[in-house]
Amino acid sequence: MLVVPSRDQVEMYKQLKETIDELVGRINSSYRTITWTPIQYFYRSFPIEELSALYSVADIALVTPMRDGMNLVCKEYIASKVDRKGVLILSEMAGASRELADALLINPNDLGQMVRTIREALLMPEEEQITRMEHMQEIVQRYNIHHWVSIFMNRLEYIKEKQKAMATESLSKEESAQLLESFKKSHQRMLFLDYDGTLSPFKKDPNAAFPDQELLETLTCLTQNPENQVVIVSGRDRHTLEKWLGHLPVAFIAEHGVWSREQNGQWEMLQHLSDSWKAEVRPILELHVDRTPGSFIEEKDFSLVWHYRKVDRTLAELRARELSNYLLFIAANINLQVMEGDKIVEIKNVEVNKGVATARWLEQHPHDFILSIGDDRTDEDMFQAMPKEAFSIKVGNERSNARFNVDGSNDVRKLLKSLC
Repeated sequence: MLVVPSRDQVEMYKQLKETIDELVGRINSSYRTITWTPIQYFYRSFPIEELSALYSVADIALVTPMRDGMNLVCKEYIASKVDRKGVLILSEMAGASRELADALLINPNDLGQMVRTIREALLMPEEEQITRMEHMQEIVQRYNIHHWVSIFMNRLEYIKEKQKAMATESLSKEESAQLLESFKKSHQRMLFLDYDGTLSPFKKDPNAAFPDQELLETLTCLTQNPENQVVIVSGRDRHTLEKWLGHLPVAFIAEHGVWSREQNGQWEMLQHLSDSWKAEVRPILELHVDRTPGSFIEEKDFSLVWHYRKVDRTLAELRARELSNYLLFIAANINLQVMEGDKIVEIKNVEVNKGVATARWLEQHPHDFILSIGDDRTDEDMFQAMPKEAFSIKVGNERSNARFNVDGSNDVRKLLKSLC
């Protein structure tokens, strides 16, 4: 028995060595004879040549860690078996067990299984030993350190390529200048602006996200120029948008594209929709409100929103995932769409999205400059609907269909002020 000194300053290792010393001493004192000692016990390191020689004469290698990564002892034993006779008994808790399927795999916590497996190994025919060992030697020879390094480096290069492909492009000073120059040269400018997370930062209470003086002044400045048409494209209901911004000469697309309103015009529904599904879905959201303190439901004309901004983060993620999965199952049968936004889960008619609404708006209004800015998944439909020459900007660092990214709503306001 070879015990290689390892971490002998750690208390648990000291206790383990003492236990082994006592057991070896007890067994040897009980069973040894004048000419024979049951256990040859060495507490020291051995050169690899001597170790390999001992491996080669061993009938069985018993490698039984409770938890291990890439165990090399079992592979050294396999590599040392020149005559291919011998049996490897390996713990299924070792990482190497995933490769060495021809070893006799055991659960080290099951002592009965270990005893039966040792007996099986001692009685195993030589032909079977050789067949198993040949298979394992082929694996050890093929999957060597060079193989693993090659795989690792190839995957690393692949990940870097994927990162480059998914990288966002921040709006640089040069691109800001190009945007401003295009803006000045044009005379029919279309500005599609999301509200929450874009023009205004998120608030714990959605009703507290009303426009401040700075935002009102910026929008007023933009709308004073008759060549600018500002369209607020928001998931908020039309009544809130009209209450907050209705006094400004801006146009609206509300509830992700259900309602639209021309500048100083009347609200129009973009397509005929039904809200009969709410009766089935509302009780599910109410149940999640009962189970999740701090959450609440927002009801719009043709959508329901479950807000969880005030909920404990761990609980919120769990409940949001549960709700989304359940709603997705229901939505498949009643033509609904489930969307996860910033601390919200929203369910609405599948026909409704900002892309359809903004595309229709562009068809109806002449333009020679387009700027669209948004921050979450619902705005991706809007970005996809934009022509290639449009300046589309995503707020945040997530991958997007938008051409550029900015960090936050403060950067959006600075950009809009520069257009004034």
